[in-house]
Amino acid sequence: MDRSQKRLLLISLAISITVLFVVLIITFDPEKTFEALSQSNLWLILLALVMHIFSLLFWALRIKLMCKSLGYKVGLGHSFNLVLSNNFVAAVTPSQIGGEPVRIYEIHKAGVPTGDATAVVIMERVFDGIILIAATAVSIILIGLVFTYVDLPEGWIITAYIAAAVFAALLVLFFVISKNRNLALAITRKVYGLFIRKKSPEVKAEKIAVLNVHIDKFYETLNHFTGKSKSGMAYGIIFSALYWINEFIIPFVIFVGLGVEPTIENFVLSFIFQIMICVIMMIPLTPGGAGIAEVSWAGFYALILPASLIGIFVLISRLIFYYFNLGVGFVASILIVRREAKSKEK
Repeated sequence: MDRSQKRLLLISLAISITVLFVVLIITFDPEKTFEALSQSNLWLILLALVMHIFSLLFWALRIKLMCKSLGYKVGLGHSFNLVLSNNFVAAVTPSQIGGEPVRIYEIHKAGVPTGDATAVVIMERVFDGIILIAATAVSIILIGLVFTYVDLPEGWIITAYIAAAVFAALLVLFFVISKNRNLALAITRKVYGLFIRKKSPEVKAEKIAVLNVHIDKFYETLNHFTGKSKSGMAYGIIFSALYWINEFIIPFVIFVGLGVEPTIENFVLSFIFQIMICVIMMIPLTPGGAGIAEVSWAGFYALILPASLIGIFVLISRLIFYYFNLGVGFVASILIVRREAKSKEK
């Protein structure tokens, strides 16, 4: 981990811990909180953690099967480790954008050409975007027609709408570029040129030639996904749906584990809240969405949770979704670093 990543990690942890502490202090009630904790079901809390691990496994299977559809064999263990390492880097970068280069690099290390690896990772984002935009649309309809009595914070709703609109615009841009190779080439050359502007003309020409090869390979892979490798598209959509649905159910499991009545209404509202929170966290304001996540969870779930449990609920949720990812992701990243060190020695 370089100095900038360490700094981002410390900033992310500092923001998250500070906001968690404030939420706990504000919502803590000695009598009611301890009484509720005494009635909590630790097995359900453990189940929530196991479900999150399964979500990561769904993600690993998505990568493995999408690569398989292109004719490449990527081991499930390798896929799972790269997902964990991805989560560690994503947890310390705004909007979690730092995870993409890690996934591309690790997929490439498994024997997949860079262009194909890049296409797989971009298509992952596309599948996630399609599901989240569809889920956001359904949530908006439900809030407007069914749960009109729920007083959702207006600021959060507007923020979620803006984030969803930006994400939808990026998806549209992707589909436009996917149909126009010359446009993609012009944009990529322009951006890449900023990084090599100090190089000699010969070096620039060489690097642009290599870039062209990767872009050609990228478009070839996209054509495979929409042509002979349609199974990759199916795997991508199916496992993306499994990942997000499972992740959105986990908070309700925690909810019930803390002794709150498991009604259908609370289940649906919890699902809607998770969609909104997920979309809001895409806004690149803090490393890993630290602070934003804690405030969002507290703000939304204050509508259906007893005040004395909000702080504990947010703490457990962040332990599973954030701190667990940091811990196992750090271990996965160490394994990658050791592998690379051994490779250099050889």
